[in-house]
Formats: sequence, structure tokens, C-alpha cells
Amino acid sequence: MNVNRLQRKFQILLLAAGIAGGMFVAGCSSKDVRQETVATVNGDEIKGTELREFLGVPGGVFAVVDIPVERKKEALDQLVAVRLLAQEGHSRGIDNTPEFKEILLRNDPLVRSKALVLKEIEAKLKVTNEEMKAEIAKVKEANKGISDADAAMRAVKSVSGSRVQKIQEDLIATAKKETSVPDNVVLADRDLTMRALAAYAKKQGVDGSEGYKAMRQEMERSILRDMVADNVAKNVEVTDKEIEADFAKKTVSLVPAGTKIPAGMVAMLKERIRAALRNGKGKTAIDAYIDELRKKAKITVNDAVLPKV
Repeated sequence: MNVNRLQRKFQILLLAAGIAGGMFVAGCSSKDVRQETVATVNGDEIKGTELREFLGVPGGVFAVVDIPVERKKEALDQLVAVRLLAQEGHSRGIDNTPEFKEILLRNDPLVRSKALVLKEIEAKLKVTNEEMKAEIAKVKEANKGISDADAAMRAVKSVSGSRVQKIQEDLIATAKKETSVPDNVVLADRDLTMRALAAYAKKQGVDGSEGYKAMRQEMERSILRDMVADNVAKNVEVTDKEIEADFAKKTVSLVPAGTKIPAGMVAMLKERIRAALRNGKGKTAIDAYIDELRKKAKITVNDAVLPKV
């Protein structure tokens, strides 16, 4: 398991938009679609907020009723796959291993920061149905022939993108001002930002909050998912024969007949081919593994909620 790879992935998720994963809906006293269960996987609930976020809505704070139900089901299917892999990891006891605990501990500042960012987004990001419909119309006008589903997906990102960026910029500026994190030029800007956000989140009492607990649970699922998936994919093999066949197929149309390719370039291309074939086989193996988990799982979908998500 590549610890640094996982850390980088979560940093990108946080700083780019802060929208991946489940999020506690802070300050909601009455039940709304965000809090409704859209599916259960062996009793583990997936809420409307999580599906909205997966569809691109920061914090799940506004509805995406214009995205077709079928597209929502496709997204929900991916969330179910995450649950299945995480549950499998738990059943194997992976969450009790030193490796898992080390990764979780290293990513705790990210959990804390993400909880703070999403709390701000929930409090400040407001998008109405009228704004969404107007943005969808603009997307369709600018992209003739685009499907309704793709237009709605693009509109979601467009209508919230600049607003989320402004919310994050203001929060980061406040965090840097209110914390004692040194502005050390040795640190990358992203690392400095992460340290400031984590420190400010702790100062704001995020630790122990429902939002923090939700983010930590999502982090745990993600780590378990990746560890199980990596374990499945590591068993795939790529033969020299497969590499040679793919190499021949790719070079025949790119290199003039009779041209000799330098040995160094041949080696580089074959390594790239090996990596690509391995990734492809790994994905196929993981998909097959998930299919087997589905067969044994009890999965229910609340079709009545999906149109309102």
C-alpha cells in the first residue's frame, strides 16, 4: 500500500473541491433529502448527501433533480462498490493492522481540514433550482447536441465552482492568519495550506464533532477500499508475450517499416506497456472481485428518493 499516494489523493480531493465522501449535515433539525437513505449495503446506509457529493455537489447542499435517475444509479453503484470493499477489509481485520493505523494517523490532519472546509461550504454555498436550470440552458446553448445528463453534470460543477473556490480562499486566508503555522518557503504551498487548515480546524473545535466523525469514517472506508483493491490487483501477471504483442501492435502504425527503434526507447515503451496492461488487468480483477461480493451482499435501493437527490 502506497501511503504517500493515498495522502496525495486526499490532498487533491480536499484542495480541488472538498466534495468527495460522506458529509454530516450540520445544523439541520428536520429531515431532508440529504439525510434520507438512498441505499443500504449489508445494513450500512448511504445517505442522499453522499450521492449528491459524488455527483459533484459540494457538501450535498443543493439538489440535482435535473440529473437523470439512471445517471444517479450509476453513481450509486460506485458508492456501493466502495462500501463492499471497505466491509470486506473490515471482515479481514485490516483496520486492526499497523499499516492501516499508520495511514489513518497520517491523514488525520486531512480529515480535520476537510470537516472544516465542508462545514464552511454548507453554511455559505447557496444555489437555487432556478439558477441550476438557467446554467443547464447555458451549457446546452454552448454545446449543441449534448445530452441532458451531461449538461446537468457540467452545470453542477459550473454553478458552484467559483463560489466554492471563493469560500475556500477566504477560509484558507483566515486559517493562515489565525494560526501560528510558519510561512516557511521550504514547505510546498499545498503543505502549508494543509497545516494551516488543520491547525485552524483544531482551534475551532472540529475534533470530536459529528462532521469530524463522518470524515474520519469516510477516510477509513477509503483506506480499506484501497488496501483490499491493492491486495486483489497485486496478484495479476503480465507475460513477456503479452508485452511483445502489444508493442508490435502499437509500433507498426507509428514507426516506418525498416526503421530501427533505439534500444533505450524500446525498453521505455515496453515498461509503459507493462504498466498499462497491469493496470487494465488489475481493474478487471477488482471488478470481478466486487461482483462476487455483490452476489453475497444484501443491497437495497430506495428508488423513491433518487429523483429528489
